Order: sequence, then C-alpha cells, then structure tokens
Amino acid sequence: MPELPEVETVRRDIAPQVTGRRIARAEVGPGPRYGSLADAAGRTIRQVDRRGKYLLFDLDDRELIINLGMSGRLFMAGSPPEDGHLRAVIQLDGPGAGYLVFVDMRKFGTLAIVRPGEYHAIPTLAAMGPEPLSDQFAFEPFCDAVAGGGTPIKALLLSQKAVAGLGNIYVDEALNRAGIHPAARGVSRKRALVLHQAIRDVLEEAIANRGTTFSLYRDGYMREGNHYADLRVYDRAGKPCPACRTPIEKTRVAQRGTYFCPNCQPISRLTAAGRS
Repeated sequence: MPELPEVETVRRDIAPQVTGRRIARAEVGPGPRYGSLADAAGRTIRQVDRRGKYLLFDLDDRELIINLGMSGRLFMAGSPPEDGHLRAVIQLDGPGAGYLVFVDMRKFGTLAIVRPGEYHAIPTLAAMGPEPLSDQFAFEPFCDAVAGGGTPIKALLLSQKAVAGLGNIYVDEALNRAGIHPAARGVSRKRALVLHQAIRDVLEEAIANRGTTFSLYRDGYMREGNHYADLRVYDRAGKPCPACRTPIEKTRVAQRGTYFCPNCQPISRLTAAGRS
C-alpha cells in the first residue's frame, strides 16, 4: 500500500501539472468507495496538499480527497487510457491540460468531495495525528503516546493517531533503526527519542528515492520508485542485517507481516518502558 513517501512523491509530480487548472469534467466509475465527483466540475484546483496517505485537492469551497488504497495510481495523460481498472477521469481545461486519471486494480482506493475540513465521513483522516515531517510532530506528545504498555508499538504506529502516514514498510524500517522490537509494549523515553528521529529519517530518505515499488506502485509519471534497494529489514527475511549480519526474521504483529533483526531489536525490549 502506498505510504507517506509514495503519496508525497505523487503529490509533487501532479501538483505543478494541475494547480490553477479548471476542471471541465469529472467522471467516476461505480463502486462503494468512489463518491460522486459532480461537485468538482467547473471548479479550479488551487492547491494540492497531502495529509498522511491522503491527497487533498483545494477546490475553494470544496476539497477533492483521494486515497490510493493498496494499488491506486494517479497520473496525467493526454487522453483517458484504455485500462480495465480505470476508476476516475478528471478532464482539465486549457491548452495541453489533459486528464488526471485514477487507476485502481484492487478497488481499495477512495475518492470523495467534501467541504474543507469536514472529514466526519473519513474517520481515519479526521482522527489523524501530526505530520512526521512537520513542526507539529513534537517529541513530548509522541513520547507520551508510545510510553503506554497496552498496545504493541507497531500497532500503535500503524493506527495513524500517534503520527500520520506510516504503514507496514516504514514502521518496520523505523523500529529497526531505533532498536525496538515491533511487539514491544511501552517504549522508554530514551528509545522514543531515537524512534522519533528514525521516523523522520526513513521517510525523508524514501521520498528522496521517490518511494518503494514492490509491484504495483508507480509515481505521478508512471515510473517505479527507487527505494527498495535501500530497505534494511522489510521484505528481507533470511538476508543479513546491514548492521550486524544476523539474518532478518519475519513474524506477525498487528495482523501484519513484520520484519526485524533479532540481534538489533532483541526480544528483551518487549516491555521497554523504564529501560534503555
């Protein structure tokens, strides 16, 4: 599933091509996760923002919300492609403006038009925590959020409440850098400080590499991301840890396949609150 680095890469690719353009026509295919785009027609795209894994298109008194889901691709095209997984087409006005196209093989993406900031129908977006690459991602609230011992740290980070935009890939990568076992319940202040910085580091590096492609993700130009080769633990079961050469292991935490180094992230830190 595209996570913050992938969605941010798409945003940076798409924004210069659509900002200031008027929407001449917007059509969406059938599906319970694809809301009507009728309110988009005739409006101008003022800005394209991102919140966690969501893209937010500012249409003045409306917002177009797009979530790529597990397999969504959003890109510009000279004409709508002949693709059996085409879900939405937004035709833009102006010379050479073209079409903003949404293709979604697995149909887990979402599209919606809402009034600005009215996200009650999108509860994950409404309750989302701070952006990790912003000043709002302050250490003290994050430390408080991860100190409790009731929930595995991986599940807590995936919830989007302590910090926005992390998914399976970058949670595993950040926990590895911080030396925290993904099933740890409660994280010490010292270790939380390392994790706070690790989250920022892994996301910034992945954005610089234009995201991670396993099979389906493509950027706004329909190109693969370059970050896969730089992953330290994710999808590397049985391969040597880059830090200590111990084979990476795979387990399940929070119902998700989870990768970690048993030497760098020892099981002894499962209840790390109050320890190093």
